Amino acid sequence: MKELTINIEKTGIRTVVGTILGNNKEDACFSYSADYLKQKDAKPVSISLPLQEEPFSADRTRCYFEGLLPEGFTRRSVAQWMHVEEADYLSILAGLGKECLGALQVTEEGHFPEPSSYEKLSDERVLALAREGTTVSAELVIKAHLSLTGASGKVGLYYDNMKSDWYLPKGDTPAKGA
Repeated sequence: MKELTINIEKTGIRTVVGTILGNNKEDACFSYSADYLKQKDAKPVSISLPLQEEPFSADRTRCYFEGLLPEGFTRRSVAQWMHVEEADYLSILAGLGKECLGALQVTEEGHFPEPSSYEKLSDERVLALAREGTTVSAELVIKAHLSLTGASGKVGLYYDNMKSDWYLPKGDTPAKGA
């Protein structure tokens, strides 16, 4: 059985929101943690998953969390590189969920994210990314563990205005403006 912990990052602090428990898309259900529900400032991760004590159905869980993942060529490439089925959204989410839309982070039980850092990209690598599009972006998505939705090739990068350099975020490091 897979256990994915869903966290939300607020002002640099990671807070456990809940878990997804299950073996596959047919039985994996999301539920909010009791501690999170007790917090005054608790907010739902989505309007489709309002705050409640009961676990959500496997269908509602899949609809929301699968929507955080890339589609099309990028998804096929990611699944291939991860050696999982394209339809196995739980494994893909576990592999890419270190930075999702809405400041969500997904971690698999027993797997801890690598320390935060940025890898400087050469001008040639940035140009190659722009030229190659989906192939290179799918590779960088896996390397950075970023879950970027949609069917077009994209990757989250950080641009340092002071140095005029591009960086690939690693670990829990956020992509800030690419």
